[in-house]
Amino acid sequence: MLFKTDLLVPPTATVANPATETIKLCEGHISHSFLLFPAGCAGLVWVQVWLNGYQLIPWERGEWLRGDDHIIQDNGRYEIPGEPRLLVIKGYADGAALNHTIQVGVEVTPKQMEETTVPPEQLLREMGLM
Repeated sequence: MLFKTDLLVPPTATVANPATETIKLCEGHISHSFLLFPAGCAGLVWVQVWLNGYQLIPWERGEWLRGDDHIIQDNGRYEIPGEPRLLVIKGYADGAALNHTIQVGVEVTPKQMEETTVPPEQLLREMGLM
């Protein structure tokens, strides 16, 4: 399942008071995520992604990502723990004069699908290849 949102970052957003968007996720695992910084951001818009109060992206705690005409991808596999299952995207603009919209998306494998999926080793054994 793809969950996506747009984070509107006005020039008034600061590191102390960032713009935020929240996505309610289903139970499961995040298998892929991306942040799209459109052309024109000029490296002036900074973003973090948090899951249930834990900084997920960027990977170094306390750091922020920025870009200009870039897609930043993460193929890490992250378990989505129990409630509240909230993905919070934070952003601020350092010296920007205009609003900027950052697209953020995560692909989630729902828990129900994980439970019905045959493990690769079992499948190989059933095929006689292991």
